[in-house]
Amino acid sequence: MKYKLVCLSLLMLGGMLSAADGELTADRRNDILGAHSLTLPAPVKRWDCALPLGNGLTGGLLWGEGNEVRLSLDRGDLWDERGNKDVYSPDRNFETLKASANRSRRSTFRRLFMNVYRNSLWTKLPGGRLVVKLPGDMKSKVFDLKFERASGAVELTGGKRVEVFFSATEPITMMRLPKGSSFELIRPSSINSLGYPDPVFNKADNEVSYFQKTAEELTYAVAVQWRERKDHLLAVVAMTSNNEAKEPLKLARSRIGKGFKQGWDTLYEKHLAWWKAFYNSSSITIPSPRIQHHYNLVKYLYGSGSRAHAPPMPLQGVWTADGSGLPPWKGDYHNDLNTQMTYVAWQAAGLVESGMAYINFYWDRLPQFRKYGKKFFGVNGPMVPGVMSLRGQAMGGWPQYGYMLTAGLWNGHAFYMHWKITRDDKFLSERAYPWLAEITDALLSLAKEENGQLKLPVSCSPEWNSEKFTAYLKPNSNFDQALLIWATEALKEMATALGRKSDVAKWAAVRAKLGPLLYDKRTGALLVAEGVPCDHSHRHHSHTLAIHPLGILHVHQSEEARKAVRASVRQLIDLKPSHWTGYSHTWAAALAARAGFADDAERCLLEFERAYVTRNGFHVNSNQTIRKKRRFRAFTLEGNFMLMDAVQEMCMQSFGGIVQVFPAIPDSWKEASFADLRAEGGFKVSARRLNGSTSDVKITALRDSVLKLKDPFAGAKAQWSAAYERKGDCLVFELKAGEVVNGTTKHQEQ
Repeated sequence: MKYKLVCLSLLMLGGMLSAADGELTADRRNDILGAHSLTLPAPVKRWDCALPLGNGLTGGLLWGEGNEVRLSLDRGDLWDERGNKDVYSPDRNFETLKASANRSRRSTFRRLFMNVYRNSLWTKLPGGRLVVKLPGDMKSKVFDLKFERASGAVELTGGKRVEVFFSATEPITMMRLPKGSSFELIRPSSINSLGYPDPVFNKADNEVSYFQKTAEELTYAVAVQWRERKDHLLAVVAMTSNNEAKEPLKLARSRIGKGFKQGWDTLYEKHLAWWKAFYNSSSITIPSPRIQHHYNLVKYLYGSGSRAHAPPMPLQGVWTADGSGLPPWKGDYHNDLNTQMTYVAWQAAGLVESGMAYINFYWDRLPQFRKYGKKFFGVNGPMVPGVMSLRGQAMGGWPQYGYMLTAGLWNGHAFYMHWKITRDDKFLSERAYPWLAEITDALLSLAKEENGQLKLPVSCSPEWNSEKFTAYLKPNSNFDQALLIWATEALKEMATALGRKSDVAKWAAVRAKLGPLLYDKRTGALLVAEGVPCDHSHRHHSHTLAIHPLGILHVHQSEEARKAVRASVRQLIDLKPSHWTGYSHTWAAALAARAGFADDAERCLLEFERAYVTRNGFHVNSNQTIRKKRRFRAFTLEGNFMLMDAVQEMCMQSFGGIVQVFPAIPDSWKEASFADLRAEGGFKVSARRLNGSTSDVKITALRDSVLKLKDPFAGAKAQWSAAYERKGDCLVFELKAGEVVNGTTKHQEQ
């Protein structure tokens, strides 16, 4: 969907263009105001430029102008799950899809597999808007968010403030406001088209509430109550649904009462303790203010937008559009990149509470995936839709990707990586191995053996050739082949760790029937598919999945592999990025880091942050610095989280059994450091860089492990706290759980 650009003014500060609507972009503000806050001079006129707040299940956007402060509210479980009649047609199945694609039957193809997405009512729902009218002639001056406190504030004229935090420990929102403020709840106009009954509003001396029935079973409520204190109003907000209780409004009022009983100080103290523990998980410090600020913002978004007890973040997380239209792409779960890349960075950062939302969600939906596998594909096992609703319904869209075969394998990468990094044997046996094994078995039941190699019945490479019939490529595309190779090798590795010898033999036999990745003989770069080179700008780097994030093609394997990685990434970056979207830049940065192209990685991240985010840092897909009458401005989150991943890849890598510190740091970053990043094999890694070279390293083994560390001092004389064996340019340590290895250069010792 496209949005009309109401106004574009160009502001020059630091020699850069601003984002849309004449608003200062994040880098210009925070070069001055600091890396750990988001500070927006008033007015903030758009919801997608607001301060994002949240506690995983509920989210809020703090914005406003003049004497009006707005808090847009959202909950992760608010969904309309209604499909149209064709969703339930017996002809909507894989055989019909293949036949209509092979015969170019456009009417069937569109009706059963494209229009079910477009014409169905299913969508993520916004929750509502709380509008606070300030007393007298009081107006907002500055909106400020402190990341490490997870609290927002609005500085007002007359020295007053509005303060807000979404409690990290209780399902409520606390607000402190000037006395005389008034409150109003508004139902989003965007849901007027869905045929719901009118909401029930209640107003009392110290409460406003809003109860909404939908067209299905879902009901939800928002309630706000306030009480006078000595020098301010204390307000408590609760948003509930009948997923929690039969009477959500009653539950909301009960929670509000408990909030008043505990009070601001007690709840805020608990809130700060939770966030302190969250931020103590790991840290990164780099000498690029723009990238540093955005890294800090995205880490904050993990804490505020994702918790283990709540649904994981869909396209817009818990910050659904509060405008005249419903969220872009229905706010759904896109499994052709978006969900996977939204949850690509938490592992290395050690943000387990945030990441388990993703793991739990896909585990819990296995029964739905089994139904989808049986009904749509005719297989006795689970298949994951390429595009799906909260319940896991297959929503369709572009059929090539909405019904893609290998989406579930990519989702399974998170299960595998959680085990690789934590070495949690219980998780391996109870979640990681069973989930990926069942998904892979179902997929392989669709494959046929041709000349000794397993081939899928259809293949694609998201989003090559868009929705055209030519998007179906000769099986197997490099995208699909990379996922098949990775999955079988991962399953063999996990089965070995579990001592399941028969399973090891099974997966080894399957792996032997998978052909190699496909390369362009002329350039040495990865092909998209057989006979299809990457010869034009393309936003989705799907053909490079083997390099990142899967890591089955990497620079440590051989000189030939190193050249293939570098040729593939060089080709992708050197093609003019005319068709790139925001996430294309951040994914390219991670690929560049794995290829060792540090300057390219930095440049891609700076371009993303400069041109592809709104005033508050939200990724909005298209370049916001280009003058257009109609500028595409659709907010999705994956581009933000891919920036976090790319920064971590620049600082530390651990694929291929080798841990590296500062593998892709630009020469201009003379000083940098990171603490407690998680590496494959079960390690916490910390390192510091001074005067352009690594000065000291600290690694803690979380389990009994063998650490293979690429010499961080490049052969320079160093002092190590533990014995090691040198193998080429690597140092090999045998470590016990809890053992710490410290390495320091002679220069640093002095």
